Amino acid sequence: MPLYVYSCAECAIELEELRPVDQADWPPVECPICHGLCQREISLFSVQRAQVTAQPRTLVSSARRSAYHGPDCPCCRRS
Repeated sequence: MPLYVYSCAECAIELEELRPVDQADWPPVECPICHGLCQREISLFSVQRAQVTAQPRTLVSSARRSAYHGPDCPCCRRS
């Protein structure tokens, strides 16, 4: 659900409200101070996504490979 910002021209305050998209402008938002109608403001938003980094492959000696992992281990297999 988006967070919308509304402002009252008379009181010079800003309000934030979580509303469904289809109710962004209706019903109107009432100012809690003067009880006038507030106008929706254009606001910025941000999107965060996970950053995936590749892990460097390390070569494991054949002695260690056989001691700790099986022959088909993906981390020990040579590319």
